[in-house]
Amino acid sequence: MTAVFTATAILVPALATTANAASTFSSKKETKKASPLSQATFTPSQADCDLDNNGVVDVNDMVKVIEVYGSDCSAEGCEGDINRDGTVDLNDLLLMLSNYGVLPAGPTVESSLSGVSVVLQSRFSNDASSLEDMGAKNDCWMVQGGAVGMSKDTTEADFFNASRAQIESTFGRYISKKSELGSTFTGLLVLDMETPFHPRELGNYIDPASDEYDPIKFDAIVEGFKMRIDVVRELVPNCKVGLYGFPTPHAHGKADSETEIRRTLGYELAAARGILDQVDTICPVLYQRFGSTDSKYHRIADYMQIGVDTGRSLRRTNGTALDVQPLLAFRIYNGSSAHNKELVPIEDLADQVEMLRNEGIENVMIWNGKDQIDSTTSVIERMSELKEELDSRQNTMMVANAG
Repeated sequence: MTAVFTATAILVPALATTANAASTFSSKKETKKASPLSQATFTPSQADCDLDNNGVVDVNDMVKVIEVYGSDCSAEGCEGDINRDGTVDLNDLLLMLSNYGVLPAGPTVESSLSGVSVVLQSRFSNDASSLEDMGAKNDCWMVQGGAVGMSKDTTEADFFNASRAQIESTFGRYISKKSELGSTFTGLLVLDMETPFHPRELGNYIDPASDEYDPIKFDAIVEGFKMRIDVVRELVPNCKVGLYGFPTPHAHGKADSETEIRRTLGYELAAARGILDQVDTICPVLYQRFGSTDSKYHRIADYMQIGVDTGRSLRRTNGTALDVQPLLAFRIYNGSSAHNKELVPIEDLADQVEMLRNEGIENVMIWNGKDQIDSTTSVIERMSELKEELDSRQNTMMVANAG
């Protein structure tokens, strides 16, 4: 540890000298813009400082910060901005020092389910330990829309007329009944806000060709979403906020279709209006929409790709990218499908997990309302079957590579 402080004592003045020299030769004086995800709302944990994910905050992590020192973090992958204030600076190095050392021991299971989380509706699993034993996680929480004044029976008038004080009261009551949540909760809260306005519908209000064209209404919807997100930030300040349905690709899987272009336009303009500025993670909804006898069964990979690509293209107003953590499901959801509400075949679910991994997606959520999927099948059973399928594929690949 003494060596670390010695190295820091040498490096920090050098960095300061470099920064001062740069400002001397600059003809323009830049003003640092405060990030919406500032220290006022985000408290970095020791795990946030472990940049190489090896279970210890050490010199190697500090070097990673030093390598990007002074960056404005407008590009994707600026991992050195520990406190998320928009710049890699001395504050980030000080955070590394204050968190220096070995992280608390966590699950050590090496599993084909690593990076896969089960997310239930307004609850954690009653059998989270079994999920952890398999190598899966149960660290994400889906917040039902009613918790922020957007229940299934919420009218448009209700949405627009709700004051901040009302939403604070509603969400405050919600978290007061959930002992797992509170000011110290640091996990991912996914806000499931769909009624009366689903994120996929935003483009309808800014496309002149749409019957619902109303740009003033669009702005009001965005402000309503922003206010609700801000309330969650205020009441659970150390959580990571996720936004459900950004994006929700159309099941036809055609990126150049009028419908998909309109949806993307809605996401992009809403982002430009600041809807994502207080959000950490966007959660593309990539539920399986078709079964094996549906004519569009072969389109699954296409709309998943659109969801990933669109999600990665969205930016906060300060230009920073967001974490993309897609949502899959254990059932098929599509009223037009002959297989609606049937279980997604394990082979299909494994295909989806593998596709996302091949796209560089590190964390994937699989959603269900509760621990029991239907009268005969539980989440634990389905995850065990998924693990068995993924294990089998990995073993087959290892044998093939060995040959």
